Order: sequence, then structure tokens, then C-alpha cells
Amino acid sequence: MTEAITSYKPGKPGNATVLMLHGTGGTESDLLSIADFLAPDSPKIGIRGRLVENDLTRYFAHLPDGGFDLDSLAVETRWLMTVIDELAIEYAFDPAQLIVLGYSNGANVAYYSLLTGQAKFKTAVLLHPMVLSSDVKTDIDLSDIKIWGSHGFLDPIVSKSNFGELKNFCQQADIDFTSFEAEQSHQISESELRDAEQWLVATNRLKIEE
Repeated sequence: MTEAITSYKPGKPGNATVLMLHGTGGTESDLLSIADFLAPDSPKIGIRGRLVENDLTRYFAHLPDGGFDLDSLAVETRWLMTVIDELAIEYAFDPAQLIVLGYSNGANVAYYSLLTGQAKFKTAVLLHPMVLSSDVKTDIDLSDIKIWGSHGFLDPIVSKSNFGELKNFCQQADIDFTSFEAEQSHQISESELRDAEQWLVATNRLKIEE
């Protein structure tokens, strides 16, 4: 098995597994309470980012000037997809039926993996994601992907224009994208979680497809 720090919480049979991808400085269990709120009956799996910068865990590295290291992003995304495949065997779930719950850094790597066609999962709840590179182009069919994404107008990390670019990318790729935007910062709010909960119920992705 690829070396990774993970967590697992069992759920009821027939419910899709939730994959938790934490924000900067987080752990594999950080999003468990949120996952329990959004999908109380689902199994939950968390994967800790294996990189550490300034004592903070991450899923990909920064450049010295503070920009994103796109080479690191590519390498770490491949690593993450390998870990998911191995966990799918260990815990007997279909990666295509995963519901990804990602926050900030974790949301970013999930979004990147979807847009580049590396991800097998098709459903994602992305809390405060952002576009990492404007050079990502794909000609693969992503029309079966459903993403719910949130943004705060007062977010000092994710600008309004960046989130707008993210939405445009999804539209160009025929991804079914639902956005939640509110007068808040980068922190997760109760209102966005309730909106995400309603979206998951409406899309009927919590149940495993037969």
C-alpha cells in the first residue's frame, strides 16, 4: 500500500462513501463532523496531505514567491489518486461513487483532479475552492460530473474573479456546477453547509447506484 495517513468511519450499506480532503494544516479527521452532518449514514474516509510547509500539512507545495508549485500539484494529485484506488480495494467501495468533501487546499486538489480527468469520482462538495492554473485544458467528457462549490465575498484568499474563472471552467467543460456565494470570509459557515446538504439530497448522490 502507498504510504499515507488515513482514517475510516464505517457507515450503512447502500450509502456512498465520503472522501474527506482537509484544508491547509489539517488532518485526515478534520472534516468528520461536517461529513457526518452532510451524509450521516455514509462511510467516511480521510486522507492526510503528505507535504508539510511551515509545519502545516498540505496536498501540494508553494513556490518560494508564494505561488503554486504546479509540478508538485501534478505529482501529489497522482499520489492521491493512487491512495484512493488502494483504499477502494481495502474498504470495498467504488471510486466512481465517492462523494468528495474538500475544504480550501483539499478542495483545490479535488477540483484539479476532476478538471484534468484524473479523478474517478463524479461528485464533489468543495468548500472555498480556487483555480490554481489558467492553463488547464481538457477535451474529455466531464458532463457526468456534479460539483457544489462555495465562495465568500469577503474571502482574502479566493478572489471573486478567481471563483468566477472556476465557474467558467466548469461551464466550458459541461460540468454541472452549483455555487453558493455569501457575505462571509474563508471560514466555513452553517448556511453554506445547509445549502450543500440540500444539494446532496436533491442530486440523489448519497445512495449507491445499482
